[in-house]
Amino acid sequence: MASGLVKDAGLGFKEYLLRGIGYVMAHLVHRPKVYGRKPSIDKPTIFACRHVGMMDPVILMDEYPSILMHPLVADDYYEKNGFTRFFYDTACCIPIDRHNSSRKWMYDSQAVLQKGEHIIIFPEGRRNKEGGGLLPFKTGAAYLAGLTGAQIVPVYNKFWKFPHRYRLAIGEPFELDPVPEGDATSEWAHAQTARIQEAVTALAPLLGE
Repeated sequence: MASGLVKDAGLGFKEYLLRGIGYVMAHLVHRPKVYGRKPSIDKPTIFACRHVGMMDPVILMDEYPSILMHPLVADDYYEKNGFTRFFYDTACCIPIDRHNSSRKWMYDSQAVLQKGEHIIIFPEGRRNKEGGGLLPFKTGAAYLAGLTGAQIVPVYNKFWKFPHRYRLAIGEPFELDPVPEGDATSEWAHAQTARIQEAVTALAPLLGE
């Protein structure tokens, strides 16, 4: 298995340049602050993150600059035009079909985790504009963890508005229950998805929600 580290991933100049621009934007404009303990990451991880804004993956990646994360991005954003395809490719993103008619994202994510790298997934399936709490989670993160044995790290972030600081909490890694013999059933996936959502929700009090 590869190291999962940025320095060993063979990234080119444009990838490092984009990461540098993201770091500057995040720390000059958003000024992120982590509430609670930030766990260390030493094995393939699926970051299950509440989704409140376009900078969510950038800020999370900046909190762990030494490890290579692959954010999942909706394919309608990814395929919008040539520039978006170039941008998201350079950012090491993986396109995901939000209507679940294609499972290519699952295979691509599985390959990434098997290399020792990491995934950022937004189980709500879209940006949360409700003002608080979580939208119902989709089961993709559970199925992916069941296929790969990757650990889950929950992330809860608070709605951000300039000039306030972007606030987030990152929970302790945990593993899902073993997959039933034969295959992951729908019942198993929904039960594990509930566990993931509970872990993300449990971080909200750290941010005063």
